[in-house]
Amino acid sequence: MSRWKKKNSRELARSTLFTFKEEDIVLPDGSEMTYTLLDLPDFAGCLSVHDGDFILVSNYRYPLDKRVLEIPAGFIEEDESPEETAKRELEEETGYKIESCEKLCEYNTIGGLSDQKGHLFFGRAELKGEPTHEKGEDLKIISMPIDDIYEKLEKREITHPHTQIALYRAKDFL
Repeated sequence: MSRWKKKNSRELARSTLFTFKEEDIVLPDGSEMTYTLLDLPDFAGCLSVHDGDFILVSNYRYPLDKRVLEIPAGFIEEDESPEETAKRELEEETGYKIESCEKLCEYNTIGGLSDQKGHLFFGRAELKGEPTHEKGEDLKIISMPIDDIYEKLEKREITHPHTQIALYRAKDFL
């Protein structure tokens, strides 16, 4: 079966973070349809360990109106590798630094709507300095024993999907 063919594309809306668009598609059988897409930048995050504790952030998420326990993560900047982003975000959000990290996985976040990729890493952290939060970030640094975090995961108290994936994948590194 051949791939779908794009006839044309229309931008419906643009923000500082994403573009919302529609594309007219020709299906393998020759019929046509309109597909809605969300163009999101790729991101990277790092699950890190320091002195037997995971270093996470409690992040206030406005759409949910609550704090969410997460790995430090952010969008990949131009001319930056996913690993560089993961290291930068860890340092900016927590003040911890890692010299090297292992790739846990790469995955498509919402394949039915976007081609965005998430890149997750694992590293051993060392405290170097103070965090430098961006405007609009309401973060609290959380240092918690590894077993306590996995207990929260099993109790479904960790709801952030990137963090869940990182924790499950990191079991091989611990």
